[in-house]
Amino acid sequence: MRFRFPLIFLVFVFSLCLYTSCTKIKGTDIGADLLPAVDNINTFDTTLEVISSNFTMPDSLLPKIGRDANLNQGQFILGHVSGDPQFGNTTGSIFFELKPQFYPFYFENVSDSLYLDSAVLCLRWTNTFGDTNALQTINVFRVTEKLAADSAYNTNTSIAIGESLGSKTFAPSILDDSLYVFRQALKNQLRIKLNTSFARSLLSFDTTGRSPYKTDTLFREFLKGFALVPQQNSTSNALMSFAMSDTATHLRLYYRYSKDGKQDTTFKEFVTFNGIPGGAVNYIKRDYAGSEAINFLGGRPRGDSLIYLQTQPGTYTTLRIPGIDDFKQKKGNVMIHLAMLSMEEVITPGRRINLFPTPQYLYAEAYDEGERKFIPFLNDAFINGRLEAFIFGGERNLIRDINSNIVSAYTFNVTRYLQGIVTRNNPNYPIRLFAPFNVRYEDLFISFALNNLARGNVVLGGGSHPTKRLKFRIIYSKL
Repeated sequence: MRFRFPLIFLVFVFSLCLYTSCTKIKGTDIGADLLPAVDNINTFDTTLEVISSNFTMPDSLLPKIGRDANLNQGQFILGHVSGDPQFGNTTGSIFFELKPQFYPFYFENVSDSLYLDSAVLCLRWTNTFGDTNALQTINVFRVTEKLAADSAYNTNTSIAIGESLGSKTFAPSILDDSLYVFRQALKNQLRIKLNTSFARSLLSFDTTGRSPYKTDTLFREFLKGFALVPQQNSTSNALMSFAMSDTATHLRLYYRYSKDGKQDTTFKEFVTFNGIPGGAVNYIKRDYAGSEAINFLGGRPRGDSLIYLQTQPGTYTTLRIPGIDDFKQKKGNVMIHLAMLSMEEVITPGRRINLFPTPQYLYAEAYDEGERKFIPFLNDAFINGRLEAFIFGGERNLIRDINSNIVSAYTFNVTRYLQGIVTRNNPNYPIRLFAPFNVRYEDLFISFALNNLARGNVVLGGGSHPTKRLKFRIIYSKL
């Protein structure tokens, strides 16, 4: 009996080692420790040509942004990029509602006994993509059309605006600073002071009659929302991300009122969610004029030598592998040990990796041209409806190329997909390669997020690149 515990422990360690060995999948060596040796007698290795063609995202493929199951709006993009030689210009604007914290809303005194200090629009900053030292000018306007809180808006949706309410010029680097404002320590906030006339209007109502502070409907008639629109300066060169549902995103109204014969200073906050959701839109415009990418967009019959991918809303690439059909006809029903797409970043003259990093994830899916729908690689990429990027691939891997430059590389394991074509006569679909913000398959109840919105650019070697050719490698055995 005294040997029972050591024996159980040894069995556990052996089982753990065996499991780890059998599930090891890493980078370009996907399942390398499980692959049989390529001897060209029983096991063979071949590479097929891939035809890659670049396109801009049509409206139907743009991401929709709405509130999630917890009613959070997520992170929105604001700013202007004017100096990306590879991908051109990008402009991100935000339209959103802020509301009183409760209804009927009231101040400490009647309106003629309140004294304005200031009104400050605040947004919780999370990160910046681009040059943090280049100046940005953000203008604030009043929204003039109603935003639907229960709607998800495409990123090409622009909203009508009216009077100017304020403006601020700053370098994004200051958003990482700490502030001490009205007995509070604040950090990671964009703060824009609004004009005095608008701020005074917020103090001018009580809760009687049809006051905007009486109900949500009346308040939305008075103030439909704010628009944050970047000025498109030639020096601006960054996109900033802001957490729209964070408690640090609000309008803060500072004022004084009389109390016991003395004046006291306080503030009220208008928030994005007061029990009744507010609407929000993130408008993102891409302009490729004058960039490298414009020369590789549109799709050539024999494909492109370079792949230009920009995180949604951006560009995508269609991959076609016609050699699969010939492979199947000549080889018959073989056992596929590995089918892997691999691609590597190409350094072009416009590369600014210190300002514009590559996407953390790429994603691949098949396209059924007959049904006009995208299809996930379910057998290769998902377990119980959940994407397993560790198995499927797509995550950025930093490597050194033949010139010792650090570049990004991506791989995808589509072994079961190819086996289905060879064994079960499944169609050889074209493949869409892109850098998604989020992915959704409504009919399969599958949805997930991958990259930050509009964050990440990469140029990869295409199927006809002379030195960094996109590869489709197959290792197989005859049955």
